Amino acid sequence: MLPHGILAINKPRGKTSTDILNTLKELFRNRTNSIVNKKKIKLGHGGTLDPLATGVLVIGVNDGCKELHKYIGCNKVYLATGLFGFATDSYDSYGKLLKITPVKHITKEMLTFTLQKFTGDISQKPPLYSALRMEGRRLYDYARKGIALPKSIEPRTIKIHSLSLIDFTVNHDYKPPTTTATILKTRTSENNEVNTNDQSNARINENSIIENSLLNNPIFKIHVECGKGTYIRSLIHDIGIELNSAAHVVELVRLQQGDICLHRDTVELDECTDLSAIFTAMEKIKLKHSYSSQLQCNKVTDINIA
Repeated sequence: MLPHGILAINKPRGKTSTDILNTLKELFRNRTNSIVNKKKIKLGHGGTLDPLATGVLVIGVNDGCKELHKYIGCNKVYLATGLFGFATDSYDSYGKLLKITPVKHITKEMLTFTLQKFTGDISQKPPLYSALRMEGRRLYDYARKGIALPKSIEPRTIKIHSLSLIDFTVNHDYKPPTTTATILKTRTSENNEVNTNDQSNARINENSIIENSLLNNPIFKIHVECGKGTYIRSLIHDIGIELNSAAHVVELVRLQQGDICLHRDTVELDECTDLSAIFTAMEKIKLKHSYSSQLQCNKVTDINIA
């Protein structure tokens, strides 16, 4: 008998959402009986999580894929950490370093005030490194292959239901990105930047990176409740710009998607070597939804973020 339903994986850092699907597909092929193997196992996910990110990744199995649209349209909750002073092309620490900026002027009070500007309906431009399609091709495909976009990425309206500052500190172990792009902005002083297109000077000097990292660039941790289509990487990036600096994501956790919460409803990927764990996870979601005829996406529940 073919399995059908929904399960939620706690996606580990460094894995793409497609990596998770491929791992599960291989497991089903190797561990299910020959009758199942004769039929194609269909898997899908309810919204991409960045390779850097961890947390809730909703997976549909066979007929469960028909339910994934509910999760794509649901509200989501994230815990995100940004590092000030460095901009990257992907808006996270996996990208190439593009810019080093001043950070000494940023205070917790300034940041708290700035976050208010990013609550409610706001305009947001998706990052180049995203799964959105443009003329039939993923944006990240253009970026990875160095192909010019056929047109500019258009901003769109997204909704931030709540945005709160959890932490702002210079006491952390995060390092600046060290992979540089071809043409960059390099910092010459705390209040002065130089643009250069001269390839002989285009790479950021390693000493400049070390110097800026020794400034104990602050990190900030935010709790975000948002609607569909929100890119947390863009949010962090835009907050940095609003503060006349730069910022990129160094840590991102999806705490909740719709009514599915991290840990309470998810299974660890390394537990999925056993099909019984997958079936148990699917049964857990099935029982949850048996108490409600419709997935409630208009209100997210409170969860412990400590």
